[in-house]
Amino acid sequence: MRKKDDLAVDKILECAKDEFMEKGFEGASMRSIAERAGYTTGMLYGRFADKSQLFKELVEEASDKLFNYFSDSEDKFAELPPQNQYNEMHSYVDEKVDEMIDIIYDNFDAFKLIICKSAGSGYEYYVDKMIDIETANTVRFINTLNKAGIKMNEVRADLSHMLSSAMFNGIFEVVAHDLPREEARGYVKQVQDFFNAGWDRLLGLPSDWQRS
Repeated sequence: MRKKDDLAVDKILECAKDEFMEKGFEGASMRSIAERAGYTTGMLYGRFADKSQLFKELVEEASDKLFNYFSDSEDKFAELPPQNQYNEMHSYVDEKVDEMIDIIYDNFDAFKLIICKSAGSGYEYYVDKMIDIETANTVRFINTLNKAGIKMNEVRADLSHMLSSAMFNGIFEVVAHDLPREEARGYVKQVQDFFNAGWDRLLGLPSDWQRS
């Protein structure tokens, strides 16, 4: 049987989630959260230092899971031999993005808060950090393959950043628009196909290029 204090924390977190969903991080207040939960602000502050801590409590586990999965996937791809990176550069990413969709949908409320309600919080630039990692790894990928004798066109880092931003923000649109999981999966696959074709053109791959 759960302790009374644990039940109180659960209620506070549920009410905080409702508050953030309705008003966003910036518009939410500890006083309003306390009123929703039926507690005094003193009782609320006795358990949570501020609304930033409450927001973090609601999203941290899910956000870390997705971010770590993404970062680890990027690192593991960079460890592959250059020829494997060349052969698998789209299929590898497609597979990992598909898994990311499942992580997002297994924790949909947390990502709804991050993507749509986090302005002013420590998670406001969560997606931007992923974009920065993707940009750096794209530059590394092109340099690695060129050094290995697999000719790729150079792509400016600022252009890579703009394209990564468009791709990631496009992917996270499924959260903003509350798409069902499988509909989101199909939408993201179309986004990936679009960017894969664009990258092939930018990198100078022939139109009849086939990976062995």
